[in-house]
Amino acid sequence: MIFFDCYQTLLDVQLDRAKTDEQRGWEEFVNLLAKNHGVKIGASEFVALLEKRKVDFYSDKDKAIYHHNLCALVSEVLEKDLKTEISKETVSSLIYEYRKISRGYVHLYPKVADTLAVLAEKYMLSIASYAQGCFTQFELRELGIEKYFSYFVYSSDIVFKKESPEFYRECLRLVQKKPEDCVMVGNNYHEDIFMPTALGMNTVWIKNPATVSKNPKVLGEAKNMLDLADFDKLPQIIDRIFGI
Repeated sequence: MIFFDCYQTLLDVQLDRAKTDEQRGWEEFVNLLAKNHGVKIGASEFVALLEKRKVDFYSDKDKAIYHHNLCALVSEVLEKDLKTEISKETVSSLIYEYRKISRGYVHLYPKVADTLAVLAEKYMLSIASYAQGCFTQFELRELGIEKYFSYFVYSSDIVFKKESPEFYRECLRLVQKKPEDCVMVGNNYHEDIFMPTALGMNTVWIKNPATVSKNPKVLGEAKNMLDLADFDKLPQIIDRIFGI
């Protein structure tokens, strides 16, 4: 089983988003809410209600460990504050319209699609990402790589961030695999390498020039490393880890 981090490992997403993009995204969200569901509310007012729901969620939780589910909180605002019931699928679609504006660009890194296709012929693949599943799933689908994965583990869905060992314990539970039978591939040393290694999982650190400076100086400690530009060499590393 191979677990993959999503953003800055497979997908390049804009890291320097402007607050104006965030605002424009919510304005599109509330415009669609009014047009398609007859719910009229300003973007700032909706965001204020959403922030209150976030505060309530984290009131008895450590933000460093737990992660809120955006779709669930938006649904709470709609149902409890605005007295409107909308299906989870529709809420996810509305959130994705917000996301497309607020995120800036998103695209696959070179060699990712072809490499996943090669690996999927021999191994089972899973996403294991600090992300909101309600819009990340849409992005994987639109970029054409959703088909390569058998499992999708998002921090928003299991409540735990990668900083918690519970995140990877839940990954292992969901796929019914032992740690030594799994590999985690990602660009964040602490979240994608240190944490799963502590549980006995194999790892491959993807060195992304855009994020490598944010990682501690541990180049000598990562057993398996790969430059992002050489992503197509990942199958050889995986085969070596599993002794193939």
